Amino acid sequence: MYNNGEQPLLEVNGLRKAYPDFQLQDVNFILPAGTIMGFLGRNGAGKSTTMRAIMDLIKPDDGDIRILGMSMPEEEVAVKEQVGYVGDTPLMNNAWTMERTLNFARHFYPDWDQEAVEQNLERFEIPRDKKISELSKGMKVKASLILAMAHQPKLLLLDEPTSGLDPVVRTEVLELLLDFVQDESRGVLFSSHITSDVEKIADWVTVIDDGKIFFSEDKESLLDRYRRIVIPGDGTKGQTLCPTSDKDKKATDILFNCQQAMGGYVGYTERFDRFQKIATGNWYSERLTLEELFVLLTGKKESK
Repeated sequence: MYNNGEQPLLEVNGLRKAYPDFQLQDVNFILPAGTIMGFLGRNGAGKSTTMRAIMDLIKPDDGDIRILGMSMPEEEVAVKEQVGYVGDTPLMNNAWTMERTLNFARHFYPDWDQEAVEQNLERFEIPRDKKISELSKGMKVKASLILAMAHQPKLLLLDEPTSGLDPVVRTEVLELLLDFVQDESRGVLFSSHITSDVEKIADWVTVIDDGKIFFSEDKESLLDRYRRIVIPGDGTKGQTLCPTSDKDKKATDILFNCQQAMGGYVGYTERFDRFQKIATGNWYSERLTLEELFVLLTGKKESK
């Protein structure tokens, strides 16, 4: 787990919430400043429940949530002045225009930055005079982001911001998040079931599956540690490195999911540095995509 002595933007410890057919179980993770964290999981894995609990939109059964060192919900007003939140369904009055929506929202935030709002309206080509109901889904998401960022928050919490958007709009949204964290005092937690979006921009990856955190780790360290190992041919060296039995404990401790394939053997390691020290003969490694790693570790494909 991340810890460099600095105060994290977000700390979630021991978060629990039970429903009749689903449970969050001891959810723990830390979001450092200057970081984009991809909160990855299938639909129904617990992403939205976690985000709503962080924002005190639902009451957790147990756990401690701190944002910029402040406790939720005890210091909710002060916390929410530092947080921009976009839920899985943007909450805006469909009968209002964007202009009216902005004029209404600005009265609640002393740090409202009208210059930044104007720049983002122009950047995303959001019409001021159209009703929210007349905007496309992509426009509504971008309008919600403009609102969430208008008071210059330190932390953005975004629940599936790119879900259902076309590739062009998704790219625009991801670029906006990258721009947001250029000030390294800020950070973003965005949930997604789209692994490619997380891989593009996230510094840190937290995977939730069936209500439990599977891992939370620096993305590059994670992808460097796990590798696919391909051993061409079917000779004794291939069998030693990637045995299909338990005869060689030394090898099976490092490689897993070994199978005969492509005229040789294919296996996986989560300790690539150690594998390189003991491996002999003809072999090569392949770096996994985040999607491949997610499927390998959870045994479940991402939802499209």
